[in-house]
Amino acid sequence: MGSPAQPPQTPPPTPALEREEEARKAHLLEREGLERRSLVRGLLLLAFIVLFASMMRAGFGRVFIHRWWHP
Repeated sequence: MGSPAQPPQTPPPTPALEREEEARKAHLLEREGLERRSLVRGLLLLAFIVLFASMMRAGFGRVFIHRWWHP
């Protein structure tokens, strides 16, 4: 018998593989930013809908009293 078998070794990454990994990382960062912006927009939209519904329920006459913009 000879020496014990060596575990398989991964070959060194090729330049194409390194470029592909960098492109994938950049794509994931871009998607993460896009998802965060979409989440913020959705939460703001929900907040405005809740505010508008509350104002409708209270009545605009009670929320904005007559001549509220003049001192």
